[in-house]
Parts: sequence; structure tokens; C-alpha cells
Amino acid sequence: MSVEDLPELSFVRPLPGFGDLRRFVLVEISSDDDGDPVLFELRSLEEPAVRFLCAVPTAFFPDYAFELDEAECADLDVRDEADALVLVLLTIGRDAVATTANLLAPVVVNARTRAAAQVILTGTDWPVQAAVA
Repeated sequence: MSVEDLPELSFVRPLPGFGDLRRFVLVEISSDDDGDPVLFELRSLEEPAVRFLCAVPTAFFPDYAFELDEAECADLDVRDEADALVLVLLTIGRDAVATTANLLAPVVVNARTRAAAQVILTGTDWPVQAAVA
């Protein structure tokens, strides 16, 4: 499957630090033993060199949960919890043990409309760098 065949995600606001890039595709990299996707590459359609490794957080952090505030739900048109696909951005370390996940600022995708945003959580103590290994 080529990048052109993948569903496009449209960020309602750019990712912090990445100019005005708003159009991305989500490419599955690996799945768990049940066949559910776990790791993805979030690839910019406007700047193909801009790529992020991201993961389904519950694959590494089973207790990961948060409340999305009303403004974020409105921005993304999330009407039901089932609409929301939550991903966390990973930072690759020198080895697998040094790889971390940003749990404080997940990427939330409306699975129905494909609108997306990186959400900075408030009132939580989830870390910016949580070891995934």
C-alpha cells in the first residue's frame, strides 16, 4: 500500500515546533500478538522528511487514561469515547531501554473524521518522558 492510499489525517492545529504542517498519514509499523496495531509512523504529506514514531499507549502503559476537555472534544468533533484514537509520540534512545513516550501530550485522532491534534494534558502527572521498556 502506498502513502497515497492511506487515509489522511488533518491536524486542527500544527504540532508544536513544526511550522504549519497539518496533513499526515499514519503508517502501521507493527502489531501485537492479536493483530492489533501498536507502532505507527506519523508521516507529513507536506514535508515527507518529517516523521514521528508513535504508539498506542496502552500497549506499554495499561493504566494510561485521561479526560479530554470539552474544548478539545469540540475542536476534534469527538462525540463519543469510541471516536478517539489515542497515540503517544516516542523518542528513540541509544537502545530500546532508553526509548521514551510522551504521556503528557498525546496525539488524539477522531477515527470518524480523521481530525487530529496533539493535546497537552492539564491536571495530571503523566510524564513527558516515560520509559517504554
